[in-house]
Amino acid sequence: MHVQDIELVRTGSLVIDNLVTIRRGELVIPPMATKPVPTQSEWIKIQGVGSNWCCRFFDVSSNLCTIYEHRPSSCRALKCWDTDEIMAMAGRDLLARSDLIDNNDPLLQLVHLQEKRCPVPEIENIVITLTDPARRDELLSDLTGLVKVDLQIRNQAVREFNISVARELFYFGRPLFQLFHPLGILTIETPQGVELKFQTCS
Repeated sequence: MHVQDIELVRTGSLVIDNLVTIRRGELVIPPMATKPVPTQSEWIKIQGVGSNWCCRFFDVSSNLCTIYEHRPSSCRALKCWDTDEIMAMAGRDLLARSDLIDNNDPLLQLVHLQEKRCPVPEIENIVITLTDPARRDELLSDLTGLVKVDLQIRNQAVREFNISVARELFYFGRPLFQLFHPLGILTIETPQGVELKFQTCS
């Protein structure tokens, strides 16, 4: 979503429970790209549904957009027969949480805490380190620590402010452990809490 879409949120045409934050450093596939790269900035998008992360406002049975009159600017610019307009928008004037969260919002303090204590690590460095068995255990231990802090902050938000999972995705983005799954890092529940394990290819 782009800064010009802020009115859709302010007027209630889109609610933050339908949005997800993509934090700086997450892997994304840019337009016209063939492989994921870390995003250089934070941005907001509409939450997807299903295993293919289809837009939540796309009605499969009718093949129509259910918010067509109030769709975001990038959807308005998307023309399958001419991609120039949407390509010109790509990566520019992106909407971020700071555009939508009021300075008096009590969750803002937890958002800042999350960014300070558990930013998205550099994915490329993780990939390189995973190939080195001598450094892998230390990396997994460090990442486990980040994941635990991330989960603690989310749990505090739920406990103190009773936020839904959908709202959590807006305020805090996807949980860190989910970002590591494509790298072959699995999340294991143990009596001591969450642990991360690398699944080597056999």
